[in-house]
Amino acid sequence: MKKKILIIEDDKKISNLIKAYLENAGFLVQSAFNIKQAIEFIEKEKFDLAILDLMLPDGMGETLVEEFSLIKVPVIMVTAKASEEEKLAGFSLGADDYVTKPFSPRELVARVKAVLKRYSFDEEDALSFNKGALVINSKSHCVFLDRKEVVLTPTEFKILLYLAQNYSKVVTREDIIDKVFGYQFEGYERTVDTHIKNLRHKLKDDPKTPKFIQTVHGVGYRFLCIKDEI
Repeated sequence: MKKKILIIEDDKKISNLIKAYLENAGFLVQSAFNIKQAIEFIEKEKFDLAILDLMLPDGMGETLVEEFSLIKVPVIMVTAKASEEEKLAGFSLGADDYVTKPFSPRELVARVKAVLKRYSFDEEDALSFNKGALVINSKSHCVFLDRKEVVLTPTEFKILLYLAQNYSKVVTREDIIDKVFGYQFEGYERTVDTHIKNLRHKLKDDPKTPKFIQTVHGVGYRFLCIKDEI
């Protein structure tokens, strides 16, 4: 079944160029040219991924990232904002990848495929830890903390799942890059730290006295929970 991509980009030449390359790669593509139109589309249709320009005529594209997180749709930001701090700010909002203008359409297609691949891989359905305090369902991409759902971005979910699957082991940043992201990208090591920071915040995990994710200085991270037998 073909994957469906939503492009949110007000420059019609750029939008049409991206659409042509994606369709040539076998994707179904819908184009929105502002925030209002994008919201109308996501209320009516299901998308597998969004390509989001940050500078839109009716507001900042960042406002849409939370909307996509709630419906479990990964986001690739496309923007002229090129500094490392601006990229990290984008990841902290929940973006799964970040492409700066000008960009290669072929590279963008490759990034779309990579994000979809890491978002769709299938593992055992559920992992439960600490007597049910934390439950991770890999099939539905849902996480529950004390029986309340925790809304994670697709990349945050993948990192948490990878850590949980390797509970009690030390996982390096390079491991996370290789197994979760799956391709090279400038600045990814700091990006991993940003995602871990967001995960800790959402799991109410104090890094000084962690219950879930422990920093192993100079190496990486360890998932501290005790796995339940389901």
